[in-house]
Amino acid sequence: MPHAITLPLDADAADHVRRLWQALAEQAGADDALRLGYVPHLTLAVLSGEASVPAVEEAMAQAVGGWTTLSVVLAGFGVFPGAPPVVWAAPVVTAGLLAQHASLCAALAAFAVHPHYRPGHWVPHVTLCQESPSSARAIEVVTSMWNGPITARFDRIEVVRFPPVTVLRSRPLQPEV
Repeated sequence: MPHAITLPLDADAADHVRRLWQALAEQAGADDALRLGYVPHLTLAVLSGEASVPAVEEAMAQAVGGWTTLSVVLAGFGVFPGAPPVVWAAPVVTAGLLAQHASLCAALAAFAVHPHYRPGHWVPHVTLCQESPSSARAIEVVTSMWNGPITARFDRIEVVRFPPVTVLRSRPLQPEV
């Protein structure tokens, strides 16, 4: 099973996203985010299942040892085209977020990081749905419920295995000074 390194959203931001997930399930038949059984999050890296979990955890710990809590603003949403398309909340991308992602990926250089998660290719996002019978309907639902920007804080980083999601390690980030 593959592994991922994620930044779970704080409780308030996660509640906003969960309301979108619930509406997508009820109004667009897209319940995949709810079925995942994991908190709303931003994925920093996806690794093949062949990666040694202790080695991944060690590399992550070394890379994020000095990280402090991060804040982002989910300012809108987007769609990754494909079969099926993925509808996602879009954070405002900052130089700091990109730098932290790059430093994590450098620490994970010995592992097979999925190409979509490598620096220069990674599009930060919080997945809203990826199994909707109608992407047009999913976009309609998200648009009708969008109440403006969502401020999100990340105060921990996790290594997870999926599917189903199992948290293998959760590490708090240092408080901002």
